[in-house]
Amino acid sequence: MRAGGTREALYLLYSHYASDPRPRRQAEALRDAGWHVTVLSLGNEGEPPAFDVDGVRAVVLRTGRYRGGAVSQYLRAYGGFSCAALARVLRNGQHYDFVHVHAPPDFLAFSSLPLRWRGAGTLLDVHDPTPELFTERFGGRGSPVVAVSRLIERVSAGLVHHVLVVNEQVRRRLLARGIPAEKISVIMNLPDERIFWREEPAPLPETPVLAYHGTLVPRYGPQVLLEAAALLLPEFPDLTVRIVGDGDLKPALLERAAKPDLAGRVWISPERVPVHRIPEVLGRVSVGVVANGTEGFSRLVFPTKLMEYLALGIPVVATRTDAIADYFKKDELALVERPEPTLIADAVRGLLRDPARATESVRAARRFFTRHSWKLESAAYVALAEGLARRRDRARDASS
Repeated sequence: MRAGGTREALYLLYSHYASDPRPRRQAEALRDAGWHVTVLSLGNEGEPPAFDVDGVRAVVLRTGRYRGGAVSQYLRAYGGFSCAALARVLRNGQHYDFVHVHAPPDFLAFSSLPLRWRGAGTLLDVHDPTPELFTERFGGRGSPVVAVSRLIERVSAGLVHHVLVVNEQVRRRLLARGIPAEKISVIMNLPDERIFWREEPAPLPETPVLAYHGTLVPRYGPQVLLEAAALLLPEFPDLTVRIVGDGDLKPALLERAAKPDLAGRVWISPERVPVHRIPEVLGRVSVGVVANGTEGFSRLVFPTKLMEYLALGIPVVATRTDAIADYFKKDELALVERPEPTLIADAVRGLLRDPARATESVRAARRFFTRHSWKLESAAYVALAEGLARRRDRARDASS
């Protein structure tokens, strides 16, 4: 705690802070509650070693980001970042009241241990459950890699005071693996109303625009959007596609977009876009496409981009996942059963042909926000952080 009673929080984040919505929303919630927040994260080329992002201090650990498909590449990238974070914590971590570890990797929780021993409250935030993620990428449930990931998850959860998850599906998985219910809280990934909310959605564009924003990996379906667009172009020759994001799939998307049936119809952002600029970069959109996978790990995902489209008043075509079904009532959201280009194209076609239906689909889906909002979620998160930070107060009082 700083002089004057200001709480100090440290985030450990194997990601780029400025363009990662969940940690950024959480850090800004603490900032607005009067905290001072420092984030140790990856950085972009050319960025200074430390800089301010809307009142949050970002410190860059230049360890390189994972790219590729081998377990060894994961371990090298994750391990390098965890060691760099631990070194920084050991050098300059005495004053933090609260440490928020963002996973994956789960074992980044080890880097928070020196601060826990000094009395700080510690939190592990499971963005993506690693056992399910590794099952999808590296083999079936019997894979040694998956078995080890379950063990690491369990041990890492034991190293912190509390565990945070993104939705009920993930909470159930952790409960089934033996993590106590009283140790787990759900804080959903929901749009920051200050950035994304529009009371009166903008008019639909004169010519059809399909959009995707977020991480460019196969399980989130940007490649499905391109194939669906290729199917729609003969019927809608003025159709264009906007893709905003970065990830392993970007080179393949650029190659696909250059082929004759899509040439000149697709724009892909050349670099990562900070969260607060996403509405501006997306512009006016006819349909936001969320073609997530529906098997394995992908079933657990409740897509933030889906909620951001709805908050902006953009009609959505999405695949049905277990997580989406948990939170939307029947008939509130039009869904397709599988992330197949023909199914996505058929659903998009229906909205493009009937703008009144598209507008009504947004109105029905936005009923979700009467039940859930970032305003409520952020208040719960700040209360949780305050409760964990008070552990350090008690430890300080006991030693005085």
